Amino acid sequence: MKQFIVKAKALNIRKMPTVNSDSIGYLSMGDVIDVHKFSGDGKWVGFIRVTGNEKQKGWASLKFLYSLENDNLIRPDDFPWTELAIREMGTREYYGNADNPRIVQYLMSTENINYHARSNDETAWCSAFVNWCMETCGFEGTNTAWARHWLNWGEPISHPVRGCVTVFKRGSGGHVGFFIKETETSIFVLGGNQDDEVNIKEYNKDRLLGYRLIKIPG
Repeated sequence: MKQFIVKAKALNIRKMPTVNSDSIGYLSMGDVIDVHKFSGDGKWVGFIRVTGNEKQKGWASLKFLYSLENDNLIRPDDFPWTELAIREMGTREYYGNADNPRIVQYLMSTENINYHARSNDETAWCSAFVNWCMETCGFEGTNTAWARHWLNWGEPISHPVRGCVTVFKRGSGGHVGFFIKETETSIFVLGGNQDDEVNIKEYNKDRLLGYRLIKIPG
């Protein structure tokens, strides 16, 4: 039996492994479940969760869960901003004309775009997310919504460490997030505006522009 943790703000418990199945309850971000089976398509998990004298069981979507065996979760030596970013995982844009107020908070940490853009969760917000994480933890960010401006923040480092700011090229613009791990050809970063949400995503190394880090007193 494997344990998974919920990364969404609220996750429906389904009677059967399909979005068309009845919702029989919900899980909250940070809840830990014991998974005992997977659906045939590998997209759902059957689980049991015991809280006091209450037992929950059903099916949950795997894309909103992280395995406790993974190295994606909080570590004792994580930078403060890395821990905060992990806790924000699952935050995503609202569909239609509505705007997620949490993403608007990220955008409000920037100063180089107008109020309308900062109030719209469809504005590119990867840099705003990194900036918000830094400022919330008491560190100076860039105050801008432009990803490439992070190349002027802190100091360059040649070898990445978990949580360092990682900047990629994307056409004439860029993308920024926090380094998590790497393979021979890829870099995995925790960031915002990655498929419209805060998550961990893989990028090709040929897109890398640089790693940055600041000195932390202590």
